[in-house]
Amino acid sequence: METRTVAEVLQGRPTLEGAGVKLMRAFGSPQMAPLFDPFLLLDDFGSSSPHEYMAGFPWHPHRGIETVTYLLKGEVQHEDSTGTRGTIRNGDLQWMSAGSGIYHSEMPRPPEREKPDVELDTEMRGFQLWVNIPSAHKMDEPNYKNLLRQNLPVAELDDGTRVKVVAGELKDVPGLGHITGPVQNLPVDAHYLDIEMKDHSEISYNVKDGYTTFAYVMDGEGIFDQAQNAKAGKRSVVLYRREGNHIKVRTEDSGLRFLLISGKPLREPVAWYGPIVMNTRDQLAQAFHELQTGEFIKHKATSYDYFE
Repeated sequence: METRTVAEVLQGRPTLEGAGVKLMRAFGSPQMAPLFDPFLLLDDFGSSSPHEYMAGFPWHPHRGIETVTYLLKGEVQHEDSTGTRGTIRNGDLQWMSAGSGIYHSEMPRPPEREKPDVELDTEMRGFQLWVNIPSAHKMDEPNYKNLLRQNLPVAELDDGTRVKVVAGELKDVPGLGHITGPVQNLPVDAHYLDIEMKDHSEISYNVKDGYTTFAYVMDGEGIFDQAQNAKAGKRSVVLYRREGNHIKVRTEDSGLRFLLISGKPLREPVAWYGPIVMNTRDQLAQAFHELQTGEFIKHKATSYDYFE
């Protein structure tokens, strides 16, 4: 078993998006797309000040990508032009495939007040990942995969490490065997895990050789490459080299929480402008022409709720 080494550790950069939402862009640009293929963008959004996120992400189009929204705290009210609507709450996750095209809006809100006499907690935080769609499926029907927090499988390991498995598989969990994430049969073979570790602990995870794999540090600090003693702290992106089928992460004097994401590279041309990602400039031009003529929406979106 070959242990992977770290290629780069990147720092997120402050960015304004939507109607003026302050967020941290972990990565995301056409120039960086080959490095993170099939992943296009990762945003870390949220604040304890509502004026920094309440303007939200009003109506906007998407085509050719999937957006994965994972909320740690707060609410995001969403709706689209085909009638789909709902609310993503603390710990929930939505995996949306825009496919041939969707107009939607996402409006962050503070968490619901637990009791009338309790002061409102205005902090909210979440993440949105963009995953490219292979050319053969870019014009598929759009769909939503909705996961409530109670339906996300969680493994608690002997040293106190907690792993939420959204997509992919965690093997040889004591007392549980193999745990498979509920999101499956995606256009791109992908793994998506939320891993929380205590100080002085260690975790190993098997990844497929050749797959793009990165970690995004939500909180704390850890060592992501034992050979190079490669440390990374809060809001860092750890991008691994593609050679190898195993990664190992350990902590020292602080705890660590991070997203671990892996996927099969598409190795296809990327034509990307704003919220639309296709393979050629002509396809981009066609998409924007259809936005002007009202022909952009091809299909009504389907929504799936995942249960244990």
